[in-house]
Amino acid sequence: MEVLGVAANVIAVVDISIKVASLCVQYARDVKNAAADIERLKNEVTNLKGVTEAVQELLNNPNSAKLEKSQRLEKNLDDSRCLLERLELRLTPRTSRKAMSKIGLRALKWPFQRKEVDDLVETLRRHAETIDQTLQVEQT
Repeated sequence: MEVLGVAANVIAVVDISIKVASLCVQYARDVKNAAADIERLKNEVTNLKGVTEAVQELLNNPNSAKLEKSQRLEKNLDDSRCLLERLELRLTPRTSRKAMSKIGLRALKWPFQRKEVDDLVETLRRHAETIDQTLQVEQT
């Protein structure tokens, strides 16, 4: 496993988490009847970002060699990055919606059903918990 693999995934997860949380805030302002789902999803993305930032801090520590070699950590960070990229893609307004918003029309529709949000929230929570547990094990 490459040191750059973990570090690159950490940076990507933090960056995409910020984008997805920001998109959730935009949807919460513009879409009715989805506020609770949006808030749940945003909270889990923010939680994952926090856990990943903890990894980033530990990687900056000179004694992080064991952490950098953790295949479990790299896999969970990679899975998290992939999930967040898919979320960002689905949440980013398409060109037609951008054009409509320029003329003052709002055409946002929350792109997820409640069951799908439940699954996404659970997956994000599981990724964050696994990363956190891996950190605890790797630090002992």
